[in-house]
Amino acid sequence: MRVIVTRARGDAERTAAALRARGHAALLSPVLEIVSAGAVIDPRPAEAVIATSAHAFEFIAPLEAERLAHRPLFVVGARTAQAAIGAGLAPPRLVAPSAADLSSRLARDVSPPARLLYLAGHDRKPDLEEALRRRGFTLDVVVTYAARALDALSPEVVAALAEGEADAVLHFSRRSAQLFLACAARAGVARQAAGLRHVCISQDAAADLGSSAVLAPTPDSVGLFKALEQM
Repeated sequence: MRVIVTRARGDAERTAAALRARGHAALLSPVLEIVSAGAVIDPRPAEAVIATSAHAFEFIAPLEAERLAHRPLFVVGARTAQAAIGAGLAPPRLVAPSAADLSSRLARDVSPPARLLYLAGHDRKPDLEEALRRRGFTLDVVVTYAARALDALSPEVVAALAEGEADAVLHFSRRSAQLFLACAARAGVARQAAGLRHVCISQDAAADLGSSAVLAPTPDSVGLFKALEQM
């Protein structure tokens, strides 16, 4: 299949490589750009550090990483763990498969009302913060990165849509799905974009896509690839 990938550049390239390894053609058109939020990180008041995205460590200065390395680290996902270690932090004490799992298992190692330093993105769901506060933790949220919207699809993808040479598009979030549709409309290929198979990582990502949405069996890249294979 000819699959459009709209993730931020680095993530899109990894996804494209995985698609090609499975026999698909990947068409890259990032609709988001990861940028530094310019935050200054002071870990001194915190008893532990948490993060849910590899991007949380992308813009951390070496001195900040050195200070963070002295705090227990709890993360979501293997890529986040690898990014933390690559930035100079110690290996995480817990690598949870999801934010919900992180919030439930954290209390085994850190007792409320401990203060947690949450390295986060600007655009995020409130679920993890709400769950941790309900459990009695105190959170210091430091926004280390932002996902800035791009306003145009790549020329390659516009041409593929116009000529009917794309089959599907992967959606990793509701926001990126919305941006893809808006960019397609600006490029004059809204009808063609709507006619694609929209493969979505979650129900939330599919919320604006109606009957054209196909849900991944699991909320991760593996689930998206499985959904493609089942088509």
